[in-house]
Amino acid sequence: MADDLPQNALVTDGSLNNINTNDDILSDLSQILADLEEKPDNVPLIRKQIYLMLRLGMSTEVLDAYNKLSSLIMLDENTWISYIDLKLSTSLRPLSLDAFVDILERFDQAEHDYFSIPLLHRHIEFILSCFRSKPISSETQKHVPYADSDVVEFLTEDNTRDMIRAIYQRGSQALADSDQLWQIWIGWEMELLGSAPDKNAAMEAIHMMYADRIKTAHTSLDQTSNAYSSFCSEHCPQQYEARMVDATEASKIAKGKLTEKRYGRIRNDFEEQLKYAPDLNAQLQVFLEYISWESDSRAKNNARGKGPQLDNLMIQSVYERAISHYTRASGPMQTSLDTTEETLRLSRHRPKETRKKKREEEVVEREAVQQQIQIESEALRALKDAEAAVWLRYGAWAVESLPPEAARKVWSRAIRACAQNGDVWIEFLLNEETHGTSLEGMTLVFERSLAIGLLGTPNGRTTDLVSMFVYRAAFENRLEPREEVEGKLWSRGMALTLRATLHPVIATIVRGIEYVAEVNKSGDSSLQLEKFLLAWAETRAPDYLEQALLIVDKPNKARLSAYQMVLLHTDILSRHSRIEQARDIFHKAIQRSDLDWPEAVYEALIRFENTHGTLGSLLDAKKRISREQEKLTKRREKAALEIQQYPAPTVSTIPEVIMDITASETAPEQAPDTIALDPSDGQDRTQKRDREHTTILLGGLPKGIAQDRVESLFTDCGVIRETTMIPNDDNVHDTALVEFSGVEAVPLALQKDRRKIDGNAISISMLWRSTLFVTNFAQEVDDATLRQLFSQYGRILQTRWPSRKYASNRRFCYITMESPSAAQSALILHGYKTGNENFGMNVLVSDPSARTQRSDASNTTLFIGGLDNKTTETDVRGILQGRGTIRHIKLGWDPVKRICKGFAFVDMASEAEANACLPLDGTPYLKKKLKVQISDPNFANKKAKDRKPEQLVERRDRLVTLSNLPDNTQEGLLQQALEKVVPVKRLELFSRVNEAVAELETAQDVGKLLLGSEPFVFEGNEIHFTDRKNRPAPPTRAAADTITTTSFAPRAARKAKVIAKPRPTAIAAVGSASSSNPSSTPATQGQDDFRALVAAKNKQREDNLTTARDGTAGEKRKSQHEEHDAAKRTRI
Repeated sequence: MADDLPQNALVTDGSLNNINTNDDILSDLSQILADLEEKPDNVPLIRKQIYLMLRLGMSTEVLDAYNKLSSLIMLDENTWISYIDLKLSTSLRPLSLDAFVDILERFDQAEHDYFSIPLLHRHIEFILSCFRSKPISSETQKHVPYADSDVVEFLTEDNTRDMIRAIYQRGSQALADSDQLWQIWIGWEMELLGSAPDKNAAMEAIHMMYADRIKTAHTSLDQTSNAYSSFCSEHCPQQYEARMVDATEASKIAKGKLTEKRYGRIRNDFEEQLKYAPDLNAQLQVFLEYISWESDSRAKNNARGKGPQLDNLMIQSVYERAISHYTRASGPMQTSLDTTEETLRLSRHRPKETRKKKREEEVVEREAVQQQIQIESEALRALKDAEAAVWLRYGAWAVESLPPEAARKVWSRAIRACAQNGDVWIEFLLNEETHGTSLEGMTLVFERSLAIGLLGTPNGRTTDLVSMFVYRAAFENRLEPREEVEGKLWSRGMALTLRATLHPVIATIVRGIEYVAEVNKSGDSSLQLEKFLLAWAETRAPDYLEQALLIVDKPNKARLSAYQMVLLHTDILSRHSRIEQARDIFHKAIQRSDLDWPEAVYEALIRFENTHGTLGSLLDAKKRISREQEKLTKRREKAALEIQQYPAPTVSTIPEVIMDITASETAPEQAPDTIALDPSDGQDRTQKRDREHTTILLGGLPKGIAQDRVESLFTDCGVIRETTMIPNDDNVHDTALVEFSGVEAVPLALQKDRRKIDGNAISISMLWRSTLFVTNFAQEVDDATLRQLFSQYGRILQTRWPSRKYASNRRFCYITMESPSAAQSALILHGYKTGNENFGMNVLVSDPSARTQRSDASNTTLFIGGLDNKTTETDVRGILQGRGTIRHIKLGWDPVKRICKGFAFVDMASEAEANACLPLDGTPYLKKKLKVQISDPNFANKKAKDRKPEQLVERRDRLVTLSNLPDNTQEGLLQQALEKVVPVKRLELFSRVNEAVAELETAQDVGKLLLGSEPFVFEGNEIHFTDRKNRPAPPTRAAADTITTTSFAPRAARKAKVIAKPRPTAIAAVGSASSSNPSSTPATQGQDDFRALVAAKNKQREDNLTTARDGTAGEKRKSQHEEHDAAKRTRI
């Protein structure tokens, strides 16, 4: 049997190694079989059993294990194909009727799991292979199904056609892929037509097939119509016209489905996106948007305002197709995980090395494999959680739109598909509870969820287990009214281990605590079970409070080190006048070195003594606290020194899981894109800012809390780069974003979750995968528009817009949502068309590791001038042909004349390829010479050497200063707000003085701002405007400072000195004035006097220029040369 499965043989160097390897496999298999006797439904054990049995060639036993596994969970497409292929290869030939039916049942079971066109296709091929049963050679006997006479007799043409039709109907709702099933079916029917004794009956069957196919919506409808036209013209030309008329009429239904329009999109648009999506990740994004589009009853499908005709079959089809895409990702991921676990198993069976160095290398290698297993397990779990989110939406829709039995079927499949997700199990149980399922039935489902053994995966995860036990305890609580709970007093002398005698709620909580401890020895850090137990006992069943306290008193690392448990426990004891017991708990708690928030316990102890203690107990408490604070300070100082002694390790990047469709906050955290800094390389390389992984969200803050208080909470975690306070007028609490300098501070900050500030328990969460990168939207879209668009998917914490002072065409921003779930929901806007543009905007989860250099700041963009007004993108590609890869071409286009302006910008794939195009500079092209240069994004703002002084003055007249700006003003947002009043050519922010300088289009726009009757308010501050020439004199500074007359470039001020040629005359005039004043002597004049002199002269010159421009003098303005000559004559 082992020879039949070559993949099961190990590659070794000799027969002895094979024997040893098989012995090791048998040893591991024996252990797994022993474990399965205790846990027969444990899925991870069954998977390992199948893997090891395949290695040993135990095909029959593998089939039994596959059968067991398929009854517990849904199998992915590849696993089903392996299962069925193994079933076929081990079946005797010719296939008996029983074997044939057994294989058909396996196909049917597989098709009720995940939707899979390849499985449906293989099912039809299997039936047709048996239908066409012919003698085969022995070489191919095990690969081609061969049926005996009973099977051949059963597979008549009518039976075979009915079976194929049923399989086709299962996949007919796949608008694009159903054509694969159709082609194999119609091909078989055409074979029958060629040899049919009754041609008319066979042709009528084909006519009915085509009529049904044309009525069904599918993307290849035109090809189907053409094929039917060819068929009719060849086989029934006399009926051609009538058949085509009927077909055209029938196709209206399908065409209506394909072209039904909602929100400006049709089904065919989504199918095209799926067809051309570059990878599985992109397809999943499209499916999420497709689901929302398909199931949205508020959409309008035409201009008359009629509501859409929701098609439940189409909605179910999109849900099923979306879910099936997850199995295409999870299948290979599960295979990779099995392979890595096999590597770890083999490493454990290696002979022990005697050399110390070799042993150390093996330990390091084993740890690396274990770490890889953890990474792959978390990635697989994240993917299954993403799938669970779609199942939750599917089930919720089914409850609202389908009959109860159909909705129950959806939830039943959901728990088999995502058996590791507690939320799916709970929703299924709630649905069962709503429809009155018996206590025995509910208990069976609950026990099944535990027996499968997936709720605790990956190793150490307790969230889903805790949720299940809390639900079970709440369910048992709902079964009994209050009076019955109070009447059933548990015997106080009974041991806690006798769970059968406990109240069902207490028994469930105790069992949950023990179960969680088996998965994670530290227990549940959230303490949900303990909190529920104490709340239930105190409010619902006071007679059981003592038993609940006994359970909580049992030592457990999570409880003993949690300040929340200390405060909860002592509060309950205090309310029941058990003061000494509460005080003892306080005293023991503050002595623990692993207490997660000692300051909160110190504060609670003082409050407790003030309320319930005496003066002596209060002084004793303060003394204890002082002593413990001293120890705590020393421990923290020691830890800080240890951190400073060692450089931060380089964090390897974890491969990103395929599509983040969900909102699971328990997904594995992706490591940031960090760079190891080597001081020996002589280069100044600094790490890029990584907001996505170094920022935490604080909720529940007291209203109006100061920023300093928030930052003081994290002083022991790491260096804080930036803190952003987010007031919320619609809530009684504020929110804040705290960004650290390094990602290593985030885990320490997360440990402070649920701590209290002014009596408010704050929530701390990581903003992993909560920031969206949005780009490619219309030019008129601003911050308010995007906020309105994205706020329907969750609260927006922050938007970040880029500066446009160097490139006005930068159209992107970052939007930070309140949670990963809100960000994932907003991904549905990917491809959404804004304004009147024909392109959709891009909405992606921000990934710092994939961030590249800005295209407008790189050296890969070429400026090509000297083009003809009829030049097209194709012509530009021809000019640069053979010079490198072109990523993008942007022609200078005149939208009015619809011609090229004579230049283009070309983005090359690399800087080397851009440089390879530079030799084209100066080459002839259509009677002109090309100008090929590296594009300078700041070209328009650079002052040309031949710029005239009047141009400088004209530019200065278009400058306006904005003052009284709020702190943390964003340059991009300020420019957007100002553009709503006047056109803005350029804006630059000076955050240190809370000012900005804007260059407007015309001087009239400056006057409009200065003389405006309505105040300009930005983020609550009234902004003050001043023009550059009327700005107040700057404060006196050091002699090295230089007075400037422009904002953007100090060199502009130096250039303006050309106009000030008559400076000697001015100095002489001042000198004569000084000589007439006996109190003034040259010795008293200094740099300040000189600056005042220059400033006065500049002011006089500006007034003269203004007067000349306005024409008030009534004479022609003198040129620069005339003024220069006049100055010379004056000096003479």
